[in-house]
Amino acid sequence: MIVESVRAAAAIDPAALGRALALRGIDFVSCATGAEAREWVLARIPPGATVMNGSSLTVERLGLLDALASGPYEFLRPRITALERTEERVRLRRHATTADYFVGGINAITASGEIVNVDGSGNRIAAYAYGAGKVFLVCGPDKIVPDLAAAIRRIREVAAPMECRVLGKATPCVVQGACDNDACRGPERQCGKMLIIENEKIPGRMTVIMAGDVTGH
Repeated sequence: MIVESVRAAAAIDPAALGRALALRGIDFVSCATGAEAREWVLARIPPGATVMNGSSLTVERLGLLDALASGPYEFLRPRITALERTEERVRLRRHATTADYFVGGINAITASGEIVNVDGSGNRIAAYAYGAGKVFLVCGPDKIVPDLAAAIRRIREVAAPMECRVLGKATPCVVQGACDNDACRGPERQCGKMLIIENEKIPGRMTVIMAGDVTGH
Protein backbone atom coordinates (compact mmCIF):
# COMPACT_ATOMS: atom_id res chain seq x y z
CA MET A 1 0.00 0.00 0.00
CA ILE A 2 2.75 2.44 0.95
CA VAL A 3 4.65 1.47 -2.20
CA GLU A 4 1.58 2.26 -4.31
CA SER A 5 1.29 5.72 -2.72
CA VAL A 6 4.95 6.49 -3.37
CA ARG A 7 4.67 5.40 -7.00
CA ALA A 8 1.50 7.46 -7.49
CA ALA A 9 3.10 10.53 -5.96
CA ALA A 10 6.12 10.14 -8.23
CA ALA A 11 3.93 9.69 -11.30
CA ILE A 12 1.64 12.69 -10.74
CA ASP A 13 3.22 16.10 -11.04
CA PRO A 14 1.52 19.04 -9.27
CA ALA A 15 0.37 20.61 -12.52
CA ALA A 16 -1.48 17.44 -13.55
CA LEU A 17 -3.19 17.14 -10.16
CA GLY A 18 -4.09 20.82 -10.31
CA ARG A 19 -5.76 20.35 -13.68
CA ALA A 20 -7.70 17.33 -12.40
CA LEU A 21 -8.95 19.28 -9.38
CA ALA A 22 -9.86 22.32 -11.48
CA LEU A 23 -12.21 20.15 -13.53
CA ARG A 24 -13.94 19.31 -10.24
CA GLY A 25 -14.29 22.95 -9.16
CA ILE A 26 -11.51 22.70 -6.56
CA ASP A 27 -8.56 25.11 -6.45
CA PHE A 28 -5.02 23.81 -6.07
CA VAL A 29 -1.80 25.33 -4.76
CA SER A 30 1.58 23.61 -4.82
CA CYS A 31 4.09 24.70 -2.17
CA ALA A 32 7.66 23.51 -1.90
CA THR A 33 7.65 23.43 1.90
CA GLY A 34 5.30 23.21 4.85
CA ALA A 35 6.34 26.70 5.94
CA GLU A 36 5.29 28.08 2.56
CA ALA A 37 1.95 26.27 2.80
CA ARG A 38 1.37 27.63 6.31
CA GLU A 39 1.99 31.21 5.21
CA TRP A 40 -0.26 30.77 2.17
CA VAL A 41 -3.16 29.71 4.39
CA LEU A 42 -2.64 32.41 7.02
CA ALA A 43 -2.40 35.15 4.39
CA ARG A 44 -5.90 34.30 3.15
CA ILE A 45 -7.79 34.31 6.44
CA PRO A 46 -8.92 37.86 7.26
CA PRO A 47 -8.65 39.26 10.80
CA GLY A 48 -11.75 38.59 12.88
CA ALA A 49 -12.88 35.57 10.84
CA THR A 50 -14.16 32.53 12.69
CA VAL A 51 -11.78 29.62 12.11
CA MET A 52 -11.92 25.94 12.99
CA ASN A 53 -9.59 23.05 12.26
CA GLY A 54 -10.15 19.36 11.71
CA SER A 55 -7.91 16.80 13.37
CA SER A 56 -4.85 16.45 11.11
CA LEU A 57 -1.25 15.51 11.78
CA THR A 58 -0.25 17.51 8.70
CA VAL A 59 -1.90 20.67 10.03
CA GLU A 60 -0.16 20.17 13.38
CA ARG A 61 3.25 19.62 11.78
CA LEU A 62 2.88 22.82 9.79
CA GLY A 63 2.44 24.82 13.01
CA LEU A 64 -0.95 26.06 11.84
CA LEU A 65 -2.68 25.43 15.17
CA ASP A 66 -0.29 27.67 17.09
CA ALA A 67 -0.46 30.31 14.37
CA LEU A 68 -4.27 30.32 14.41
CA ALA A 69 -4.39 30.46 18.21
CA SER A 70 -2.05 33.46 18.34
CA GLY A 71 -3.38 35.26 15.24
CA PRO A 72 -6.07 37.93 14.84
CA TYR A 73 -8.84 35.36 14.34
CA GLU A 74 -11.71 33.92 16.34
CA PHE A 75 -10.20 30.46 16.61
CA LEU A 76 -12.91 28.16 17.94
CA ARG A 77 -10.86 25.07 18.88
CA PRO A 78 -9.49 26.28 22.28
CA ARG A 79 -12.94 27.16 23.57
CA ILE A 80 -14.28 23.73 22.62
CA THR A 81 -11.40 21.69 24.04
CA ALA A 82 -11.62 23.62 27.34
CA LEU A 83 -15.12 22.25 27.93
CA GLU A 84 -16.03 18.95 29.54
CA ARG A 85 -17.79 16.42 27.30
CA THR A 86 -21.24 17.91 27.80
CA GLU A 87 -24.15 18.96 25.61
CA GLU A 88 -22.61 22.44 25.44
CA ARG A 89 -19.43 21.03 23.91
CA VAL A 90 -21.49 19.08 21.36
CA ARG A 91 -23.42 22.23 20.51
CA LEU A 92 -20.23 24.24 19.99
CA ARG A 93 -18.69 21.50 17.85
CA ARG A 94 -21.74 21.59 15.62
CA HIS A 95 -21.52 25.37 15.42
CA ALA A 96 -17.82 25.15 14.53
CA THR A 97 -18.59 23.19 11.36
CA THR A 98 -20.07 26.42 9.97
CA ALA A 99 -16.97 28.54 10.63
CA ASP A 100 -15.98 31.13 8.05
CA TYR A 101 -12.77 29.19 7.40
CA PHE A 102 -12.04 25.53 8.08
CA VAL A 103 -8.49 24.16 7.90
CA GLY A 104 -7.91 20.43 7.71
CA GLY A 105 -6.09 17.55 6.11
CA ILE A 106 -6.72 14.80 3.59
CA ASN A 107 -6.57 11.05 4.22
CA ALA A 108 -6.16 10.23 0.52
CA ILE A 109 -6.45 11.95 -2.86
CA THR A 110 -6.61 10.09 -6.15
CA ALA A 111 -4.62 10.95 -9.25
CA SER A 112 -7.86 12.10 -10.86
CA GLY A 113 -8.68 14.46 -7.96
CA GLU A 114 -11.14 12.56 -5.76
CA ILE A 115 -10.62 13.54 -2.11
CA VAL A 116 -11.37 10.89 0.53
CA ASN A 117 -11.64 11.41 4.28
CA VAL A 118 -12.97 9.42 7.21
CA ASP A 119 -14.08 10.53 10.67
CA GLY A 120 -15.17 8.89 13.86
CA SER A 121 -17.99 11.35 14.56
CA GLY A 122 -18.20 13.26 11.28
CA ASN A 123 -17.80 16.88 12.40
CA ARG A 124 -14.74 17.46 10.20
CA ILE A 125 -16.26 16.02 7.04
CA ALA A 126 -19.53 17.87 7.73
CA ALA A 127 -17.57 21.11 7.46
CA TYR A 128 -15.77 19.91 4.34
CA ALA A 129 -18.98 18.85 2.59
CA TYR A 130 -21.01 22.00 3.11
CA GLY A 131 -20.92 23.67 6.54
CA ALA A 132 -17.82 25.86 6.39
CA GLY A 133 -17.58 29.01 4.29
CA LYS A 134 -14.13 28.26 2.86
CA VAL A 135 -12.15 25.05 3.22
CA PHE A 136 -8.36 24.77 3.06
CA LEU A 137 -7.14 21.16 2.80
CA VAL A 138 -3.41 20.75 3.39
CA CYS A 139 -1.57 17.56 2.47
CA GLY A 140 1.73 16.12 1.33
CA PRO A 141 2.42 14.06 -1.82
CA ASP A 142 2.28 10.89 0.30
CA LYS A 143 -1.53 11.17 0.22
CA ILE A 144 -1.72 10.64 -3.57
CA VAL A 145 -3.03 7.21 -4.58
CA PRO A 146 -3.97 5.76 -7.99
CA ASP A 147 -7.73 5.38 -7.49
CA LEU A 148 -10.62 5.13 -5.00
CA ALA A 149 -9.89 1.50 -4.12
CA ALA A 150 -6.34 2.48 -3.19
CA ALA A 151 -7.67 5.48 -1.24
CA ILE A 152 -9.84 3.25 0.94
CA ARG A 153 -6.97 0.81 1.42
CA ARG A 154 -4.70 3.65 2.50
CA ILE A 155 -7.27 4.81 5.03
CA ARG A 156 -7.80 1.35 6.51
CA GLU A 157 -4.18 0.20 6.38
CA VAL A 158 -2.28 3.43 7.11
CA ALA A 159 -4.36 6.43 8.25
CA ALA A 160 -6.81 4.76 10.63
CA PRO A 161 -4.25 2.59 12.46
CA MET A 162 -1.98 5.61 12.98
CA GLU A 163 -4.89 7.68 14.31
CA CYS A 164 -6.08 4.89 16.61
CA ARG A 165 -2.59 4.39 18.03
CA VAL A 166 -2.25 8.11 18.73
CA LEU A 167 -5.64 8.11 20.49
CA GLY A 168 -4.87 4.93 22.43
CA LYS A 169 -7.75 2.96 20.95
CA ALA A 170 -8.03 -0.83 21.12
CA THR A 171 -9.39 -1.30 17.61
CA PRO A 172 -8.58 -4.40 15.52
CA CYS A 173 -6.12 -2.46 13.38
CA VAL A 174 -4.11 -1.68 16.54
CA VAL A 175 -4.55 -4.93 18.48
CA GLN A 176 -4.26 -7.33 15.53
CA GLY A 177 -2.11 -5.15 13.27
CA ALA A 178 -4.63 -5.31 10.43
CA CYS A 179 -8.03 -3.85 9.64
CA ASP A 180 -11.02 -6.06 10.44
CA ASN A 181 -13.85 -3.94 9.09
CA ASP A 182 -16.57 -6.45 9.99
CA ALA A 183 -15.46 -6.75 13.61
CA CYS A 184 -14.68 -3.07 14.24
CA ARG A 185 -17.73 -1.63 15.98
CA GLY A 186 -18.52 0.72 18.83
CA PRO A 187 -17.34 4.15 19.98
CA GLU A 188 -13.61 3.47 19.58
CA ARG A 189 -13.88 3.04 15.81
CA GLN A 190 -12.40 6.01 13.94
CA CYS A 191 -13.66 5.02 10.46
CA GLY A 192 -17.27 5.76 11.31
CA LYS A 193 -18.15 7.99 8.36
CA MET A 194 -16.53 8.44 4.96
CA LEU A 195 -16.71 11.41 2.61
CA ILE A 196 -15.68 11.26 -1.05
CA ILE A 197 -15.46 14.73 -2.58
CA GLU A 198 -16.05 14.36 -6.31
CA ASN A 199 -16.92 17.97 -7.08
CA GLU A 200 -17.39 21.44 -5.55
CA LYS A 201 -20.20 23.64 -6.87
CA ILE A 202 -19.23 26.92 -5.15
CA PRO A 203 -16.32 28.63 -6.98
CA GLY A 204 -13.36 29.36 -4.72
CA ARG A 205 -14.82 27.56 -1.71
CA MET A 206 -12.35 24.67 -1.52
CA THR A 207 -8.59 24.66 -2.01
CA VAL A 208 -6.09 21.82 -1.79
CA ILE A 209 -2.66 23.03 -0.65
CA MET A 210 0.09 20.49 -1.28
CA ALA A 211 3.31 20.90 0.70
CA GLY A 212 6.12 18.96 -0.93
CA ASP A 213 8.08 18.15 2.24
CA VAL A 214 5.21 17.21 4.58
CA THR A 215 3.77 13.83 5.55
CA GLY A 216 0.87 12.84 7.79
CA HIS A 217 -1.97 10.37 8.10
